[in-house]
Amino acid sequence: MNAKKISKINNSCCPKCRAEEFITEPNQYDVLVFSAGQFDIRCSESLDCFKIFCRECASEVNDDSSSQAKRVVLK
Repeated sequence: MNAKKISKINNSCCPKCRAEEFITEPNQYDVLVFSAGQFDIRCSESLDCFKIFCRECASEVNDDSSSQAKRVVLK
């Protein structure tokens, strides 16, 4: 494997733990009402913002810096 390909792989990993998978903070929630002895979903709402975290070590990713640097950057 050449050095350029290795560098590209490393740029897509978490710099802290080298994990390759990331997750978002949930940005959707359900509005519930209690009716007839149970909870019913009235509607679901989404938030406009979200945060990204490493799936393994839970470090928060700086989305804007990562996009500019073309590699994963932690906050």
